[in-house]
Amino acid sequence: MNFAEFYAARYSVAPKIFSSNPRSDTGIIVVIPCYDDDFVFKTLQSLDSADKPQCSIEVIVVVNSAEDTSKTIVEKNKRIFAELSQNGVYSNFRLLPYIIEGVPHKIAGVGNARKVGMDEAVWRYVSIENPQGIIVSLDSDCLVSKCYFTKIYERFCVSKDRPNACTLQFRHNFDEALYSKQEIDACRRYEMYLRYFRLAQKVAGIPQCLHTIGSCFAVTAEAYAKMGGMARRQAGEDFYFLQKLALQSKVASVDEPIVFPAPSVSERVPFGTGRSVKKIIDTGLCKVYNFGLFLLLRNFYSEFPNLYDGNCQVPKEVLDFVGEQKFSFLVDECRRNTSDMKSFVKRMFSRFDVFFMIRFLNSFDETSVFPPKDVQDVVAELLENYSVDVKGSFYDEILALDCSVSN
Repeated sequence: MNFAEFYAARYSVAPKIFSSNPRSDTGIIVVIPCYDDDFVFKTLQSLDSADKPQCSIEVIVVVNSAEDTSKTIVEKNKRIFAELSQNGVYSNFRLLPYIIEGVPHKIAGVGNARKVGMDEAVWRYVSIENPQGIIVSLDSDCLVSKCYFTKIYERFCVSKDRPNACTLQFRHNFDEALYSKQEIDACRRYEMYLRYFRLAQKVAGIPQCLHTIGSCFAVTAEAYAKMGGMARRQAGEDFYFLQKLALQSKVASVDEPIVFPAPSVSERVPFGTGRSVKKIIDTGLCKVYNFGLFLLLRNFYSEFPNLYDGNCQVPKEVLDFVGEQKFSFLVDECRRNTSDMKSFVKRMFSRFDVFFMIRFLNSFDETSVFPPKDVQDVVAELLENYSVDVKGSFYDEILALDCSVSN
C-alpha cells in the first residue's frame, strides 16, 4: 500500500481532478485557494519571476465559492477561472486551474479549497512515484521573493536534515501604492503580535513554536497523507494541521522572509490577518496576551521533570484552570503510560499542548490579574527577556529576532 492508498483508506480524500500526469521531475507543487480575488494574477506573475530550482514546478489554483455565495462573486470567480484557463502560460511552472461552486455552507471556505488542491497534489506525486514531492501552501493575495522556490528546494532537498515539513518566514506587503496607510499601520501591529506570540511560546518552553499561516508552509506529500491531510475548516485549517504535524515530527523553517502576504481588510474568515486588521482600524486597539502569562507557563512547563517524581510546585493559576482533581488524574495517566522521565515529559507536553495553552491564555480578561496589554508594551517586555538592545523600531527589532530564532 503506497502513501496515498493509506491516506484514502483512512481519511476523507478529495477525488483526483486532472487526468494528465506531471513531468517525471516535478518536485514542487504550489496550491493556491482563490475566492473573489483577482490579485491571484499578480501572485502568479511573482511566482513566474522567481528563480527556478532543480526540478519542475506546478501551481494548482482552486477557485471556489459556496452555495450561499453572492451571484456577483460567483460571476467574478468564473471570469477569473476563464482567464486562468485561457491565458495561463508561464515559463517557471505549469498552471492547473480548477473551479468548485456551490460548496455546502458547512464545509465551504479556504480550508476546503486548500484541501482539494493539496489532495490533488498527492495524487499527482503518486503518479510519478515521488512521496517526497513538496506541497507548498500559498494564498492568492501574496507576492513571493526571487529566491522563493530555491530556498524551499534547498531546505527540503539539499540540507543535511531533510524535513517532512517547513514553515516559511514572511513579511507583509506594505506597498503604499496598493494599500492604505491605515491598513499598513494596523497590519504592522498585527504582524508584531504574530511574532510576539511565537517567540513568547519559546520563552514559555513549548517544544516547537511555529508560525501557522496558510500562505507560509510546505510539506512532503507523504507527510501530508500520513497526517490525514488538511481539514475542511472555514478558517484555522493551517493552525490545526501544523500543530498536529508538530506532535509527530520536527517542523523545520526557512528563516528568511520569502512570502509577502497582503495587509488588506477582509471579513472572509472568522479570524486571521484581514479581520484582525479591520478590528485594529475600527477600535484603534491591538491588545494581546499578557507576557506575564508566558512566564507563568514557563514555570509550569519547567516543573514537568519534577512531576515525574511527585516533587513540584504547579502554579495556582494552572491548577485553578484545570482543576486539581483533573490535573492529578492527567499526571497519573502520564506516569502509568511511560517508563522514564523523558517519555513522561513528552507525554505531558501532549496533554498540555498549544491548544491547552490557548484556552488557558483566553481565560484571562481585562478584570484578571494578567489583563491583555497593548502589543508594543508586551513586545518591549519580550525583547528585554531576549536581551535585545532596542536600537530601531519595535517592529524592526522583533522581525529581526523572529528571523534569527528557528522553530
